Amino acid sequence: MKKFILFSSLCVSSFFFSQLTMSPFPNHYYNPYQVTINGNGTIYYTTDGSTPTISSSSAVNNVQISIDQNKEIKAFLVNGQGSSSPVISKKYYTGSIPTAAIYFKAPSTWASGSCVMVDMVSPNSIDGFAIDTFWPGVVMQPAGCESWYKTTRDFESANVRFNNCTLFENIPATISTNLIPMGSTLYYDFTDGVITTPPSCLFLISNESVSKNKSVLIKVYPNPVSDILKVNTDRNFNEYEITDVNGRVILKDQFMKEILISQLISGNYFLKLKDSKGDLVLLKFIKK
Repeated sequence: MKKFILFSSLCVSSFFFSQLTMSPFPNHYYNPYQVTINGNGTIYYTTDGSTPTISSSSAVNNVQISIDQNKEIKAFLVNGQGSSSPVISKKYYTGSIPTAAIYFKAPSTWASGSCVMVDMVSPNSIDGFAIDTFWPGVVMQPAGCESWYKTTRDFESANVRFNNCTLFENIPATISTNLIPMGSTLYYDFTDGVITTPPSCLFLISNESVSKNKSVLIKVYPNPVSDILKVNTDRNFNEYEITDVNGRVILKDQFMKEILISQLISGNYFLKLKDSKGDLVLLKFIKK
């Protein structure tokens, strides 16, 4: 009897779910487009990602929504008997797509470098077309930092896996990671997995190098710091930058030995100091 009730419940749920559809399946186009929701009953929906209720916008049997900006649509159906379907949801994109940064530290034994296979999740297409990645995927470029490699791709979320760029996937020489979910930025070490404190050398721009002069003491304190970061040095620096762990510049100004950082949110940051010769010193600090 319990099995029958469970089976009946699943059938009813599947029935309602199948009766409420959202199209098209591709969820990105560069130009504005229409999304259509169909169902036999009253459709309640939202376009801002919030959960719809019977107080939400509604239409009978059919509703069309213009995608003129990124929208997350959620909807459910109430049929003529007053029964409600499960909520279905889908995010739709238009225009440019956020750029994601992928970093990977390969084993030193990988003589052919590193490649990455990218399985896009959101969006699931580019201008209506699914993007297929064929083995070995995207060839990553050396990051100029130890054995790290990097590349960028346009998506909001994806599953990725790294490999050693062999010609074929199913051969003994192939080494590959498992699928790794990611959002806007991923730092992945083949040995340690996902890391949250990447090395500072990943954030140097192409024409910069860290000074190897060990005779000059440079210290930042207090660390962790709440309000004012102090720099103890006799070296003549011209300017400073503060970047987050993704390399995004948060603050930039002429060098001073006391830097107000109270406006920063809590987290890890890098202080980049430059002198008149273009030499660079990179120091890490923590904002409480």
